[in-house]
Amino acid sequence: MSATAQVSDPIKSGAPQRRSEVELLLTCGRASLHDSRKARVKELATGDLDWDYLLQLADRHGLQPLLYWHLNEVCAADVPERHLQLLRVAFQRVSALNIFLTHELRRLLSLFAANNITAVPYKGPALALQLYGNVALRQFSDLDIMVHPRDVLRARDLLLAEDYALFPPLTEGQQAVMLRTQCNLPFTRERNRLVVELHWQVSAPHFARPFDTAGFWGRLGDAKLDDVNINLPAPEDLMLALCVHGSKHLWERLAWICDIAGLIESKQELDWRRLVTQARDTGSERMLFLGLQLAKNLLDAPLPPDVGKIMAADHAVASLANGVERHLFTPELTPSGIRGYFLFQLRARRRLRDKFNYLRFVATPTEEDLVRMKLPAALTFVYYLMRPVRLVVTGGPSHFH
Repeated sequence: MSATAQVSDPIKSGAPQRRSEVELLLTCGRASLHDSRKARVKELATGDLDWDYLLQLADRHGLQPLLYWHLNEVCAADVPERHLQLLRVAFQRVSALNIFLTHELRRLLSLFAANNITAVPYKGPALALQLYGNVALRQFSDLDIMVHPRDVLRARDLLLAEDYALFPPLTEGQQAVMLRTQCNLPFTRERNRLVVELHWQVSAPHFARPFDTAGFWGRLGDAKLDDVNINLPAPEDLMLALCVHGSKHLWERLAWICDIAGLIESKQELDWRRLVTQARDTGSERMLFLGLQLAKNLLDAPLPPDVGKIMAADHAVASLANGVERHLFTPELTPSGIRGYFLFQLRARRRLRDKFNYLRFVATPTEEDLVRMKLPAALTFVYYLMRPVRLVVTGGPSHFH
């Protein structure tokens, strides 16, 4: 596959007509703006905008920092003072939290390294710096850290020794179920001011087939988080992980799509052939293509022609993308209820084998199921019996997130 991407400009590409507020938010959803985009930002900002709606939209989609950053640089005088001040306050709040979390991430990475545990920051501050060059420009509220499966228990014990607590509290037996069936354990400290998710896989085993562990850890790249040496996933691994994550959450936040577009534009050396092959090997190629399609449709992310042809051949991708776009800028966040969520997830998988695996994932108990009843190890099968009952009773997609 060609590594050369075709670059086009959304202003000239015949993109569908959208509300001016939506177009302004999309235009600002990037690390930097070239001259024609700056001109478009100023043109939109001086038009007839519903600024309250724009700020609500930016808040919902985690894009307040980028919106403030570009408006303040390009046309601060054209923004109503009250709305600019609201954005400024939001930016300062996000920046303060991000700096606080970044310091904690550096501390934890140093702690893990001192105990011979290779820990990889996943999303959060590392991704903010990698894609936007400024930790304040990407909104996040917790820290995701990946460790090798063999190091999970030692990493857990280190976090517990640092006054973190499992959230929710789980017995040893319940933790064993989580380690076997899920992909992360959540920890909290300081009354949930600090939340750390300790990952050992990109996704739960039956949500998407696991990445090749040896390959993932063998492809790590070197980087810096301020003055701390860190490891980062290879860009292909990161791209696929972000697309799997977005699909799990129905792509309900535009910020996640901005991450995909930012990764495409910041990593032109992406090995597209390996990325597509890896997606097929893990049964997640339709999730990958959906993320790429959304980035192309909404942010005009440049894709290699060969990848575009493969995506176009799978007609479900365009249909899924249209469905996501319909919900992004409407009051209804996502298809509601079990039925809407199930149908989306089944359609996001191409092979019958992977659809069946997803149904197994649905039947797998989560921490919410486990904390409802403490059972001895010999009775853990009861959690699987309780799971479908709870799904019927609660009836909402949030429980799959």
